[in-house]
Amino acid sequence: MTTRRVWIAIGAVVGVLILLNVVAGGIDRAVGGNEPSGVSGSSYGTQATGLAGLTALLARYDHPVTRARGSLAAMTLDPASTVFVVQPETLTIGDTDQLLEFVSNGGRLVVGGSDPFYLHNLRDDPPTWSPVGLREYRQIDPHLGNVRVVSTAADGSWETPGASTVVAHDGDTALLTAERVGRGGIFFLADVSPLENAYLAEADNAAFALGLAGDGRSVTFIEGVHGFGERRGLAALPSEWKIALLLIAVAAIVFAWARSRRFGAPDRPARELPPARAEYVRALAVSLERTHDPVHALAPMQQWARGRIAQAGHLAPDASPEQIDRAAIALGCTEAERAALRHPPAGDADALALGRLVARLSEQEGSLR
Repeated sequence: MTTRRVWIAIGAVVGVLILLNVVAGGIDRAVGGNEPSGVSGSSYGTQATGLAGLTALLARYDHPVTRARGSLAAMTLDPASTVFVVQPETLTIGDTDQLLEFVSNGGRLVVGGSDPFYLHNLRDDPPTWSPVGLREYRQIDPHLGNVRVVSTAADGSWETPGASTVVAHDGDTALLTAERVGRGGIFFLADVSPLENAYLAEADNAAFALGLAGDGRSVTFIEGVHGFGERRGLAALPSEWKIALLLIAVAAIVFAWARSRRFGAPDRPARELPPARAEYVRALAVSLERTHDPVHALAPMQQWARGRIAQAGHLAPDASPEQIDRAAIALGCTEAERAALRHPPAGDADALALGRLVARLSEQEGSLR
């Protein structure tokens, strides 16, 4: 029984560990895991198209970096900072209005990505995007710093600059344009690959990224356009995961409650039985009592005791009562025990004395063996 419970306990522990690993694995996958992953254009992204490397680069060169989660339209942006909106999945009219207010007050906006659907919400005459690009751009405005070559994935370019001014190009193919808006400005980036993890270390891409950030300005990455809400930690988990965790907790409580009555001292493997000798003596006593003739009932015991005393005293089988009495004295028998040998038992006291004598002779006989 004890071994079985040990195995049950081991199985329960193993089951709980497996369950915890499954839950941890699911949560790990839900938040991205420990492998390179994330959303393209996101500063959280550690995959090839993410911007985690850019955030590290900016921090290394003393640009305070923040990530703005949630609704862009509800944010208050510091006009002394540079805001990156890279490869946005959504950008509402409320979002673009907020960005225009930020730029008009002196902010610096870097925006770009493939198939930019939001351009006309930002400017009346924006640049025209083309999916055809170049691998390298060598004509870079000196205002961006010491940038000679920008390497890209050739994912896009500007066919026409619109009302903006070309800042980085190679011949007629433009990579970056800029337009003054109020006290600030907007940089339109046709191909964002120079900022991504996969290309940031190539050519002069790192210097190009620092030039876009501006001298000494703090940098904010807008993450709400990638689906990152304001909630974090457990609050950011999907509702399905919360329900699953709640059900697992309830199941664990029910299991513990169902097993709780088994806790405590282990059950006895079997019922303790009385010694067989005690049962025999009790049965014999009942039988003797039913005879109502103690003299004849105890006569065999008297005869047995006399024979053992005679044998112990090296007497003849037909020794006289006097010889047996002397041998009993030599064996240390009491007066009551010797009297029980000489006369038939007359009452309970004589029967008990005879019983004690028989018990003593039995023990002595057992020790001699």
